[in-house]
Amino acid sequence: MKQATHISLTQRALAHIDAGTTDLSPEVIRNAVASYTDNNWLQREQDTLFRSYPLFMGLSCRIPDPGDYLSEDFAAVPILMIRGDDGQVRAFVNMCRHRGAPLAKNCGNKANFTCPYHAWRYNKQGKLQVIPDQDSFPGIDKGAHSLIPLPCAEQDGMLWVIPNPDATINLAEHLCGMDEDLANYDLARYSHYEGRVLERRANWKMPIDTFLEAYHFATLHRDSVASIFHQNLCLFDDFGLNLREAVVRKSIKHLREQDQSEWDFVRHTAISYQLFPNTVFVMQGDHLETWRIFPLRNQPDQCIIYFDCYVPEPAVTAKARKYWDANVALAIRTVDTEDIAMQIDIERSYLSGVVDHVLIGRNEPALAHFQMSVERAVRGENPVERETTK
Repeated sequence: MKQATHISLTQRALAHIDAGTTDLSPEVIRNAVASYTDNNWLQREQDTLFRSYPLFMGLSCRIPDPGDYLSEDFAAVPILMIRGDDGQVRAFVNMCRHRGAPLAKNCGNKANFTCPYHAWRYNKQGKLQVIPDQDSFPGIDKGAHSLIPLPCAEQDGMLWVIPNPDATINLAEHLCGMDEDLANYDLARYSHYEGRVLERRANWKMPIDTFLEAYHFATLHRDSVASIFHQNLCLFDDFGLNLREAVVRKSIKHLREQDQSEWDFVRHTAISYQLFPNTVFVMQGDHLETWRIFPLRNQPDQCIIYFDCYVPEPAVTAKARKYWDANVALAIRTVDTEDIAMQIDIERSYLSGVVDHVLIGRNEPALAHFQMSVERAVRGENPVERETTK
């Protein structure tokens, strides 16, 4: 982020600390439990959020070289993203045009993409090159049977795709000003350190919910990270459907002794960018964690979570690997065994059908914004436009 943003956010944080306050929503929100349990609502989420909006796929370092690819099949359609010989990133529906078999799984590097079923072969631009026994396919033009392209973009070291061949991608419109903030992190230089895949018995929105308020820190995280953060204090800013929330480390007090030109807000906070619809992008003081969450098996109480840790430079020494291993372990221990474990218990409670709504307090503005963004997007309404009391 720009230095002016470092300064303004730090000033807001210090003012809240001095006053014992936090950013607030205008009102308490009553959030429908059905949004976590109803099959019909989940289907509507999948048909809109996971088909019509840009999905963050990771940083550019996931596929840095020509022939590098990654594939996923938890969005609306199976996705194959490839870096071509020209350095350009392209995305396709991961289906052979013969019988629909996936051309690749997970990630790796290929000179070309050969269907494992009948050996139809495509190049890195998705063009069909070889049909074995082509005489058995009279009238089938290879040029008309390339892989189906998906709209995608690579911007400021970040990869995006919309899993809808008929859509167009406009990141400036989608990010609504957040792209300027993200561009200043120089994400193109980051390296991927480690990834984890977690399947959990909770609605896909629940792991996101837990990143979007600091109200629970003193209780749920009392034996882990609570001691390093100011409790029940957050800074919230919306960017259309997206948001930025910062929780403040106690170490921020040291900035009072420095000139404002030297203030580094990021190093004294944990900043969660909620990249609508399904990603939490956490800038820590010295690294980045991303949590991408998808519904699983068309069940409202199941999700799959992609966790990735990115670091500013490759970890080539044992000392560096030990340091980053400790950071990954802390992230998993805190988020999975404390936050998500609680969300699983909550999901079971919701499924009992005892209550029809729960409450989001004024001191949870980021959470309120996310839930209202989901509801309005699914219903086809305008992006959220609500002021926060700061």
